[in-house]
Amino acid sequence: MSYFRYIDNGRGPTKLFIGGVHGNEGITSLKFLKRINFEDLSPGQFYFYNFDKTDYISTIKKEYYESEIGSRILDLIRYFEPDFYTELHCYDLKNYGKLTSMERYRKTGIPPLIKLGNHVLVSSVSPLIRMTYFSTDTVCKTLEFPCFEKLTPEIAEKYGFNEDSAIKTYENLLKLILKSPSREYFESEMMKHHKEQVMLAMKYAEKVFGKDFPPY
Repeated sequence: MSYFRYIDNGRGPTKLFIGGVHGNEGITSLKFLKRINFEDLSPGQFYFYNFDKTDYISTIKKEYYESEIGSRILDLIRYFEPDFYTELHCYDLKNYGKLTSMERYRKTGIPPLIKLGNHVLVSSVSPLIRMTYFSTDTVCKTLEFPCFEKLTPEIAEKYGFNEDSAIKTYENLLKLILKSPSREYFESEMMKHHKEQVMLAMKYAEKVFGKDFPPY
């Protein structure tokens, strides 16, 4: 699952993409990273990392960033100082309700993930790093897709999961991040195509970071 790719596409924003953040997520994220084509990209510098399996520690816990993998990711962030930072995660479809419930906020102080459609979820990155390692102008996104290795026909049927529709939804947002030449363009396209989700993200950002903090 270990994978690295660098693309020099000229002058433009620096974009850092991380898969295999924790646990065995790299199996799922690698499938998406390998499908990225040159024509999907804006001008700029692109760095893609996908990591091997590690112990699962939640990124909303300080222990994660004290671990070997967490420290390595922080080193990458500090080194590249990306204008766009994207984490490609996956989740067990059984936990869909827990991840999207406001009970998550009441228990942890972290807002729920936002439903993009077709069981694809989206949020900002962990509050533990959002304000510490990035400027407010950085576009920070977490993308969540149901873990491929945990999907069975029985699970898919139980939760009404359509793999083709989910892949299309996930890749559309990923390609928007890849193609966006600036934060302004990304914000405009998100408002155009996902206004309801943007408004909810703004509400959550205010809860965690304070008024006027961007939702990305």
